[in-house]
Amino acid sequence: MSHVFELVSYTAKNAENALKLRREAMDHAKELKGFVRYHALVNTEDNKHFADLVEWASLEDAHAAAEKVMTLPAFQGMMAEIESVESMKHFNIDKIAE
Repeated sequence: MSHVFELVSYTAKNAENALKLRREAMDHAKELKGFVRYHALVNTEDNKHFADLVEWASLEDAHAAAEKVMTLPAFQGMMAEIESVESMKHFNIDKIAE
């Protein structure tokens, strides 16, 4: 089974604070079961609009991590900095072109 990609698109209250807090949270995300890779993205036209592309070993790991993140102290600062979540979806790879 291939890895699962979680794509979360959201707006931050304060871009500078959110960048700092997200970077700190990323270090803790590595400790979650099934974590593979984390791409932290910032919209080129709106620096308060972020997207996180996180790769997980399985969909089950992604769902379990999402629940844990809501309660772990290491993620609370970043969660408090989120103004609104536009979407949170999980994807499988169809094909890769290199």
